[in-house]
Amino acid sequence: MTNPAPQPSPEIPRYQEIVSILLKEIEQGAYRLGARMPTEFELCSRFDVSRYTVREAMRKLEDMGLVSRRPGIGTILAATTADGRYANSINSLDELMQYASDTRMEVLGTELIEADEEMAALMNCEPGTPWYRMDAQRWASDTRKPFCTTTLWVRGDFAGIVSRIGKEQRAVYRMIEEAHGVTIREVLQDIEGIVLDDRTAATLDAPAGSAGLKITRLYLGTDGQVFEGSVNIHPTGRFRYSMRLQRQDNPSSRRKGTRD
Repeated sequence: MTNPAPQPSPEIPRYQEIVSILLKEIEQGAYRLGARMPTEFELCSRFDVSRYTVREAMRKLEDMGLVSRRPGIGTILAATTADGRYANSINSLDELMQYASDTRMEVLGTELIEADEEMAALMNCEPGTPWYRMDAQRWASDTRKPFCTTTLWVRGDFAGIVSRIGKEQRAVYRMIEEAHGVTIREVLQDIEGIVLDDRTAATLDAPAGSAGLKITRLYLGTDGQVFEGSVNIHPTGRFRYSMRLQRQDNPSSRRKGTRD
């Protein structure tokens, strides 16, 4: 017999709470390998949520390699343990906050620096601007090795939250918003393939010269200024990034019509 769902957390999306419950039940053997999982209707009724929320939860389990969805058959339990990669799906700021809640960041070192010309160009600030730089590793609960190294920068005037980073399993930008009244406007993200250098490879316990993925994020406030930046480097085989793109109708096209 399955347990009832806990009360929703204000900071954790409902679909993620469902994922956590189903993960625990899979680990406890509540579902047989190769058998069908509960239907969307059954999960909607059990957790009192919409089909969209259930589909997001099942998509997360599919990203982890635990279930497969087969047309005409349903959702099948494909594995009882995750495939060892951290599957990251970020389509909104809420999911970016969830990424921080789902993983653990271990801070290896912190220092107060002044931006040189290269960093000033990246952060769109004046050279000499003070920033706190933190070097860290990030872990997921189902990974045996860190799935990325992180270099994090926080603007110098937000010193009050620096000591909390790594101790609280929360998004840094959210901590800044709450402590300093800053409102985030947008996040700029850049993704590129790289070759791991010796130092990064050693930190990640990965082969030097192997492939990696570099993700740079800049967090901008309503004034258009960057107040936080990060560079995450992932080794091959431990990370998967997924994204959903939806087409939006052009309102002007709906009003005026289109021509061939």
